[in-house]
Amino acid sequence: MIRDVFQQLLSGALSRRQFLSALMQLGVGTLAASQMADVIAAAPKSEAALILDDVTGGRITCETLKLWDVEYVFGNTGAYEAGFVDALVDFPDIHYVMGLHEGSVMAMADGYARITGKTSFVNIHSITGTANALGLIVNAWADSSPVVVSVGMSERSGENLGVFTETTKLEALPELYTKLSFRSSRVENLGESLRRAFRLASVLPSGPVFLGVPSDVWAGKTKQTSLIPAHRTLSPNRIYPDSNAIKQAAEWLHAAENPLLIAGAELPRWGGLAELAAISDTLGAIVSGDTAASRSSMGFPSDHPHYLGAMRGPIESETPFDVVLLAGASRLSLARGGHPLIPSAAKIIEIGLREDHLARNYPSDLLIYAHPEVTLRQLKEAIDKQETDPAKVRNRSRGANALKQRGESRREKTLARVWNSDPIAPERLATEIDRAIARDAIVVTEGVTSDAAIWDYVRFDQPGGGRRHLISSGGSLGWGLGAAIGTKLGAPTKQVIALLGDGGFQFAVQALWTAKRFEVPLIVVIFNNLGYQANRWALAGLKGRAAETGRFIGISMEDPQIDHVGIARAYGLDGERVTDPDDLSAALQRALAVEKKGQAYVLDVIIDRRGGGADADWHENHVPAFSS
Repeated sequence: MIRDVFQQLLSGALSRRQFLSALMQLGVGTLAASQMADVIAAAPKSEAALILDDVTGGRITCETLKLWDVEYVFGNTGAYEAGFVDALVDFPDIHYVMGLHEGSVMAMADGYARITGKTSFVNIHSITGTANALGLIVNAWADSSPVVVSVGMSERSGENLGVFTETTKLEALPELYTKLSFRSSRVENLGESLRRAFRLASVLPSGPVFLGVPSDVWAGKTKQTSLIPAHRTLSPNRIYPDSNAIKQAAEWLHAAENPLLIAGAELPRWGGLAELAAISDTLGAIVSGDTAASRSSMGFPSDHPHYLGAMRGPIESETPFDVVLLAGASRLSLARGGHPLIPSAAKIIEIGLREDHLARNYPSDLLIYAHPEVTLRQLKEAIDKQETDPAKVRNRSRGANALKQRGESRREKTLARVWNSDPIAPERLATEIDRAIARDAIVVTEGVTSDAAIWDYVRFDQPGGGRRHLISSGGSLGWGLGAAIGTKLGAPTKQVIALLGDGGFQFAVQALWTAKRFEVPLIVVIFNNLGYQANRWALAGLKGRAAETGRFIGISMEDPQIDHVGIARAYGLDGERVTDPDDLSAALQRALAVEKKGQAYVLDVIIDRRGGGADADWHENHVPAFSS
C-alpha cells in the first residue's frame, strides 16, 4: 500500500498534502512522512504531471495545449465553445487564429502541421461546423496530417431533447477519415481525452483525430485533475525495419540489371529523399516521382541527373525494369489507360508506414513496414557493402541521364512554342514564377489541370535545403489558400507562394480575411482558365452529347467573370489581373515587393483553356423562373 502511495506521488496523481495524509492514514508518523516527501521532492524529476485544483474544462484544455507546445488555435467557434475560448484569455502565448469558414480553418491547421511536423489544434462548432470542415478533414486524412479537431457540442442536460444543433452521433460523421473520433463527457476526464487525441494524431502514421466536447464540460469545473507532459506520452517516431528484409532488398537491387526507384508521398513528409538520391547515385538508377494522379509532393531534387519527375505513363527505358523500389508507400497503380507502368515480372520492394497504401494496387515481393528515412538509410549502408560493378553503374547512369535530357528537351520545345501565347500558357506562368521566387521558397499548389505545368517548370529540392512543395491528395477543393496561410505561420522566415486554380480559390476565398487580419505575407497566384477545366475534360472524354453539341454543363465561370482582385481588395488586400505574358515578370516583382512589406498579394492570371471542349463558348445562363 505504501508503495502505491509513492507511485501516485511520483506520477503526479497526489499532491504533497495528499501524500502526507495518505501515509499518516497508513500509520507513518508526521515527521517521517514529511522527510520522505522532502527526499522525493529533492530527487531529479522527469517533469512530473501538472496538478490543477478547482479548474474548468476550458483551462484544462489550455494547459494541455501548453504541454503539447501548441502556439496556434485555428478556429471558427460558436456558443458551445465559450468555456474554452474564455479560458484562452489568460493564455496570451496561445494565439487564436480566426477563420471565416471551417473549411479554411481546417486547411490552415493542415498546412501548419505539414510544414512544422507538429500536431495542430482546431476548434469549431457542433454538427454545422463539422459538416463544413469535413472535406478538408478528408484532405488531412489522405496526407497523414496530425491535427486535433475539437468540436463543441450541446450541453449534456439537453441530450436527446432536440436542442439547437444537437446530434447524438456527431463523432460518427468524420469517423471514416480520422484515426479516432470520440467525445469527452466529463470534466474530470477531459485532460486524459486531450492527451489521447494528441498522442494518436502524432504517432506515425499521423493523422487527424476528432474530439467532441459538450459545452458544460468546457465551462464546468473539477476539484482536481492531473495532466501528463507530452514527452511522457510520446516515444520517438521511428519504426525500424527488419534487418533480414534490408539485406534481401540490398541484394535484389545490387543484382538487378535495371532497377527503378520511385519516390512516394511519405518521403517529403517524413524524410528519406536524400537517402533515396544517394541510393540512386550508388546504383546509377532512374528515379521517378509518384504518378501525377496521386497528387504527391514534388520534393525530390528536380536537377538530379537521374530524376524524371512525376510518372505520367510507362517509362521509355531500353532495358525493362527488373527490380522496383517503391519508397514511401507510393499509391502507384500498375496500369494506366491499359498500359502497365511497371513490368509485371519485376520484383517489387515496398517501404512505408501507411498500411492502407501498402500493396494496395500492386503486388509486393518484399514489404517493409517501417519509417522510410530510417529504412532507406539502412538500405544505403547495406548496398554500400555489396561489390558494385562500376561499368554497370556508369551505363545505368548514362541511360538515366539520357532519359532526363530527352524529357527536358521536350519541355524546352513546348515552352518555346507557347512562350508568347495569348491567353498566357501555364508553362510560361510557371517558368516566370520559378525565375522570380526564392530558391528556398515553399510552394503550395492546388492548380488541378495546371499542376502538370508547375511540376515541369518549377524546380524543387527539399533535401538540399531548396524549395519545398505542398499539395493535397484528398481532392477537396478549397485547401490551397488556407494551407498556405498555415504554412507561413509555421515557417514565418520562408517565402510562401500559393499557386491555385480559379475554382479552388473561390472555394476558400474568405481565407484572405485571415491573411489580412494577422498580416500574413504571402503571394497568391491564380491560374485562371475561367472554369472547371478538369470537369470539361471528363465530359469531352466521354465523347457523348456534351462533346457532340458543345454544351458543357456546369463548367464555365466566364459570365459573369469574377473579379478576384476586387474580392481581395474587399478583404483589405491588393492585387492585379495579368493578361499579357510580357507583363508577368514585372507583376511578380510587384507581388514580391508587397510580400516583403508584410502583406499578401493576389495575382489573377488569365491562362489558356486547353483540351477537349476548350473552344466551346456555350454556358447555361437562364432558368425558367426568370426567363423573359
